[in-house]
Amino acid sequence: MTYTLCRGESALLPDVDVDLIQRYLPAIERSPLPTVLTVTEAHLVLYANPAFCGLPVVPPGAPAGARFTRLVHGAEALEALLDRVFRDGVTDVQTDVAFACPEGRAFHGTAIVAPLLDERARHRGLVVQIIDTTRRVMARAREVQAARDLQDTNERLIVEGIREQELAERASQSAAELRALLDTMSEGVTVFGASREVVLVNPAGREMLGLSGERPTLDDYRRCDFRHLDDTRLDFEREVLSRIVRDGSFVEEDEVLLHLPDGAVRHLVLSGGAVRDARGQVALAMALYRDVTQVRELEHVREQCMSLVTHDLRSTMTAAMYAAEVIGMNLAGYDPQALAGRIVRSLSHMDEMIRTLLDVQRIRAGHGLPLRLGACELVAIAREVIDDLASFHDQRAVLRGEARVEGIWSQGELRRAIWNLASNALKYGGTGAPVVITIEETPEHAVVAVYNEGRPIPVEDQASLFAPFVRTRSAMAGGQRGWGLGLTFVRGCAEAHGGRVTLVSDAERGTTFTLELPLDARPHQRPG
Repeated sequence: MTYTLCRGESALLPDVDVDLIQRYLPAIERSPLPTVLTVTEAHLVLYANPAFCGLPVVPPGAPAGARFTRLVHGAEALEALLDRVFRDGVTDVQTDVAFACPEGRAFHGTAIVAPLLDERARHRGLVVQIIDTTRRVMARAREVQAARDLQDTNERLIVEGIREQELAERASQSAAELRALLDTMSEGVTVFGASREVVLVNPAGREMLGLSGERPTLDDYRRCDFRHLDDTRLDFEREVLSRIVRDGSFVEEDEVLLHLPDGAVRHLVLSGGAVRDARGQVALAMALYRDVTQVRELEHVREQCMSLVTHDLRSTMTAAMYAAEVIGMNLAGYDPQALAGRIVRSLSHMDEMIRTLLDVQRIRAGHGLPLRLGACELVAIAREVIDDLASFHDQRAVLRGEARVEGIWSQGELRRAIWNLASNALKYGGTGAPVVITIEETPEHAVVAVYNEGRPIPVEDQASLFAPFVRTRSAMAGGQRGWGLGLTFVRGCAEAHGGRVTLVSDAERGTTFTLELPLDARPHQRPG
């Protein structure tokens, strides 16, 4: 089911460019992401695709033309975001939105809002996508509850051991089990006694806080350079430990910074709880630390990449619009044919960028890339890529291997995948060093290996390199522009063909990305 205003009804709404909307509809209709088009600053719903209509926050039979906040249950939480994007014309995201569903049903989502611009970059409406994150949020809630249950169980065992002398042996065993459990936890845990002495610190806590002594003391915690997010000093004893003792517990609501002696800065989320005896006095206080440094770094990189995506799309659109305006003014000295060619190149570049974004979204949603399979010759595809790159990087890319490797693949997707690998090797490899593309054939597979010399990719970056919007630290430090989507597409392309992509990178062997494909991709396609 979809909500759509007919062309006649759309014409009755003020400031609605019907032709502009019609150009957007095909892509949105095919999108697997829940998407809705709104128009005017009142955010009137002009069209919602089937994925959007299937969300539990959208009531069945709601009329098109209604305000977005009336059509979607709980959408009042997005009013400020919608108004800001419509006013500023810049794509924005709001995460962890809790929508109020009928019958008390929980629904959480991430809202992505982009401006709907006409040929003169005037704001005509919005493209709104709501990605369902309910399962992830609920899973996290279950994890928190499980941690609370575990903590409650351990607290009861510890209190029984303290209160009853005759249970000393059992308490000793429980303490050993607790210590073994704490040793396996990825969260840092410190247990303080009634006099605020340190009873134990698990290995993760020692590593996280940089504690090296045999038996850490409260003075070691006083020396830790904890800070609030605004970089003001945090007094651990007064603001954390005293709070645990006073309030009994607090759960994952305080994020702080920890500055280590080597200059590194960690983002920690604090939680804790107190165990009280029969008189209500504190017997034990537990402080927990969860390191979210990598999460925050990834969020920062994603924000940078999204800003770059928006900038690149707008720049390409501006170039096309400028050329079109010059043609319209019929100024002397300008070649209309050359300007028209510039418009076509700009729009083709924009189409390629949008295709990459849509393909990566499909990969992230688990739908896989749609392939148009046919007979292909892999060596010829690689030669085309090398010829294209030669205009930007001289003749640094060279081809080695078989004379012909034939198979059943999607030529366009393979060309984009090899181009991404080769262009990355030219950008990030050693300056002036050749990039070698090797193509080989085995009885069942075709193998494309792209090799470059230069600084290797750090081991800690390799695990996340194929995730969307992820770029290595050295790539960002080197000032090379990029969206962090190319390798995500390469992996999606390989998997859609029933193949895989692997990476080897070290100082001795250089860096090699290897794309391995079955000679016939047809048996590996999903039904439908």
